[in-house]
Amino acid sequence: MSKKILITIMGTLLTLSVAGCGNTLNNNELNAQSDYKMTYAKRSLSKPFADMFYGFRLMDKLIAKEDYAAAKTLSRNLDDEFHDAILPSIIAKKSKTFANGIDEKYDELTEAISKKDKSQIHELIVLNRNNLKEIAPMLGVSVLSTE
Repeated sequence: MSKKILITIMGTLLTLSVAGCGNTLNNNELNAQSDYKMTYAKRSLSKPFADMFYGFRLMDKLIAKEDYAAAKTLSRNLDDEFHDAILPSIIAKKSKTFANGIDEKYDELTEAISKKDKSQIHELIVLNRNNLKEIAPMLGVSVLSTE
């Protein structure tokens, strides 16, 4: 009979210890999720910035090969990504006027590609790249890892 009592007590202790660990693990999991949420905003902008810098490098190569159709498609894709991911953050941090000034340069780049004006294209690629370098720190994005 004492063996049955001992088994019952051990089973109860085991159940309580597992239940206690479960609460600790759940709390740690919640803390990890909140840390993830805090850093996600910065990480979510890092990829679009990296894509933009890569896109400008690729666009230079396409223009050098005189592949204006591919360059125009790339320019439109970069403009879409800029509108979807980066522009709303700029508007929130600075102003709509500031954001529209930067956005106009992307539109000018697409137009220059349509006109096949190599010198203006190169100038606008450099200008847009510099604009990204200027706004990245405002948005908490490191440009060293994205260039």
